[in-house]
Amino acid sequence: MTATKIVESKALKKSAPRARRNPFAAYGIVIFLVLIIVAFSVLSPSFARFDNVRLLLANLAIPGILALAAILPLTVGEFDLSLGATLGFSAITSLTLANSGLPLPVVILLTLIVGAVIGAFNAVLVIVFRVNAFIATLGVATLLAGGNLLLTNSSLLTLKVPQFALLTTTRVGGIQVVLAYLVVAALILWLVMEKTPFGRYSRATGLGRSAATLSGINTSRYLALAFILGSILAALAGLLQASRAGSAPPSLGPDFLLPAYAAAFLGATTIRPGLFNVWGTVVGVILLAVGSNGLTLLGAQTWVTNAFNGSALILSVAVSGFVSRKRKRA
Repeated sequence: MTATKIVESKALKKSAPRARRNPFAAYGIVIFLVLIIVAFSVLSPSFARFDNVRLLLANLAIPGILALAAILPLTVGEFDLSLGATLGFSAITSLTLANSGLPLPVVILLTLIVGAVIGAFNAVLVIVFRVNAFIATLGVATLLAGGNLLLTNSSLLTLKVPQFALLTTTRVGGIQVVLAYLVVAALILWLVMEKTPFGRYSRATGLGRSAATLSGINTSRYLALAFILGSILAALAGLLQASRAGSAPPSLGPDFLLPAYAAAFLGATTIRPGLFNVWGTVVGVILLAVGSNGLTLLGAQTWVTNAFNGSALILSVAVSGFVSRKRKRA
């Protein structure tokens, strides 16, 4: 066991008894989620109806996959602001490829490759040219926005191949299969992050890059993998968005970014407080979706949803930062 693994293991062992002594610290967001579900069910009879629950679950799948993408760079201590733009560019790319008549497996493969290339480009900028990740990924996002305008000729791109839509709109038990993609992605990412050396070394890189490097961890490798895998997940989200919506405007993408980071930071305050984790992020995604859906049913105007997401992001960043500092002092 390396020195970093020993340090991380000791830190986790220290935090575990505290979580057991104070369940609210680890499951406060889960409890809050249950409370707002009860509140919305009482205030709006439509909230708990099966049709609404089915729509809510289907709607949270794609933002959920993008939120999972966000925790990969966050785990290694970096931001990737191009994830929303990657989603938009991948959606437009997949629609273009599908409309050209290519078989569906080829469309899926090429779209994921596009995501991998974007992630690799981000990694080169950050690791090789040492550009600040915030600036590098913001610049890449702007480049992708220009690519969207080029591919769509600045107009709405629509799907001309109905078979492509079946990828997400097929129903199983009355629920769109798009939800299954989120469940599978979460399970795979949980296994990777919690049960493999990649997860341990990525977390060690994020907790202290210099210490991880001195311990013999190739931090550049884990930084690059985090950017690439995050972009592949964002490309998958874009592919599914294109399939489900059947169209893509050239401005698609940036609107998905803030909720994704809000869910990721909310996730860092629950299940494993102070650490970006998969199931905490899923809880964050559900909380944001329930809040948005419940407020809409209560007749709130559209700006209220944005205010809710923004407030959730600010509050979750503040709380996760507080929890992280508390862990370091422990």
